Amino acid sequence: MIFRIIFYFGLSLCMVFGDALDDKIQNLIGMQSYNVNRNFIDRIFQNKNDFYTDGRIDIQKLMATLKDNGLLVLKFKEPAELNVAFVSQTTPIFLTRSINSTLSSMGYSYFAVSKAEYIDGIAKITFSFSTEHALDPSIVINELLKRGYFFTDIKRNSIYDWEYDIELIDPKLANAREISSADGIIDVRDVSGEYWFSTQDSGNIAIKAKTSSWHPRIILYDKNLQIINLINQTTPTNKITFSLLDGVRFIMISDTQNPAIIKNGIQIQFETSE
Repeated sequence: MIFRIIFYFGLSLCMVFGDALDDKIQNLIGMQSYNVNRNFIDRIFQNKNDFYTDGRIDIQKLMATLKDNGLLVLKFKEPAELNVAFVSQTTPIFLTRSINSTLSSMGYSYFAVSKAEYIDGIAKITFSFSTEHALDPSIVINELLKRGYFFTDIKRNSIYDWEYDIELIDPKLANAREISSADGIIDVRDVSGEYWFSTQDSGNIAIKAKTSSWHPRIILYDKNLQIINLINQTTPTNKITFSLLDGVRFIMISDTQNPAIIKNGIQIQFETSE
């Protein structure tokens, strides 16, 4: 009797998993393609449980499998407007910055935010641009993984309209260098004159510029790029020391008058609180 209960429970679970996976495949490749390639799809996904992790569809594995087997059609018949929405439990400014850097790293130069929403702590940003194909989900996934995101779902409303549901696990900025007390004194140079750092500790920061004409402008952000503190100094100097409060995750260092003043580099040293 117990064996029979376990058997039917396992069978029903497989049916639920199978239905959900089939629905997602249909959504991602379109019903017409799904029907044409049904036998091929059944062979590829015969072990449906392999495409689940902790009870959820493994979106990254699913997208890679569809792409590797030629089932994911992304190219348009002609250039058209593509709309891609990203949804995550973070602030619009952090999500926008993450997607901007992701699209830039993928080679896209011309895109715009066509819609932005922020409701109950959830940001939804829609990007629009003219292109000949939809974004490659596998590349988007890999790029956003580097920025601390985990993918929960991808929805295809049409080949021209997509939505990515992502969860921010470990906030990262592509251009922010991680610093810790173990690094000692770090020499960095950026021709933009704008330096970004990240840390997960509290402590003291000492910065030294390679010029005595520096007017320090330092912005301290939390993990969602909300400003915690702003330091603006009008008197020129070549060094400054300040303390990091709890909750500071990102640090931006520049000059109040002209960022180019420190384009030749700075030295930074971070000491954690005892």
